[in-house]
Amino acid sequence: MKKYLLPNDCKAYKANLHCHSTFSDGRFDVEKLKEIYKSHGYSVVAFSDHNVLIPHPELEDPGFIPLTAVEIDVDHRNGKSNHLNFYSVDKAKSQFPPFERIYGIESINRLIQIGNENGFLVQYNHPRWSFQDTEFYGKLKGLWGFEVFNTGCEVEMNDGWGDYEYEVMCRDGKEYLAVVADDDNHNGPGSIESPNNDSFGGWTMIFAPELSYDGIINAMKRCDLYASTGPEIKALYAENDRVYIECSPSCSVVIRFETRRSCCKLSHADDITCADFDISGDYEHFRLEVKDKYGNKAMTKAYTKKDL
Repeated sequence: MKKYLLPNDCKAYKANLHCHSTFSDGRFDVEKLKEIYKSHGYSVVAFSDHNVLIPHPELEDPGFIPLTAVEIDVDHRNGKSNHLNFYSVDKAKSQFPPFERIYGIESINRLIQIGNENGFLVQYNHPRWSFQDTEFYGKLKGLWGFEVFNTGCEVEMNDGWGDYEYEVMCRDGKEYLAVVADDDNHNGPGSIESPNNDSFGGWTMIFAPELSYDGIINAMKRCDLYASTGPEIKALYAENDRVYIECSPSCSVVIRFETRRSCCKLSHADDITCADFDISGDYEHFRLEVKDKYGNKAMTKAYTKKDL
């Protein structure tokens, strides 16, 4: 029986789930951000300004959904930090519940718990930029998503990836979270098309039956999405102990398990558009990556046999 791991009966909507405006430390106001992101093919932007939760219903139209979100930061004096995005299930919510801003595993877990209890999906942001490792984020519970790429951190420090950190979360923590690629854009001085600009570098493709606030949030809850910095995943399904993937032209498709078991389909050119791999036998999870000749990647979440 064919099991679709990404829905085959939904449209894919391009989303930036980490965005800063003039309500915190961003250069552009929310109206300008909507304009530039729509012009680049985005249908969803989460306005996750620092430590302030502001809904933007005035921005919603038939082709655009503004998600109500906030990025909460809890920093340590030694430079380590924890930044988490909270996506509100209720689009009208305008206040985050009280919490203690204390650095530590116990207090961050309590913050995540408060978010979950009050209708938020919680995402862990940019682990490398935060100087964190699995001794910390591997002990966090209640997360929905994990940022596997952050454009702002890549532009600032050439250190925007979090794919290895996600793999460790899956392998050691048995946490199979949604994978999210974001901009974390602040849009500093210079042209929007400048190589120093931190927009349009990473995005999340969300498969939803309709472009509505509830439709997008419910798709996020189901993890009907993938993260990308370039390639597209057009279909993903399992059948008869094999997983099948269809993608935009790429030079590499790999399946990764929690061990060294893996399999790659490789080319010297971007001419691979499909691949299939054996998923029989014993394993705890698998995930897929598609890469083009420029090093851009699309990543799926980790799937277990319960997903098949």
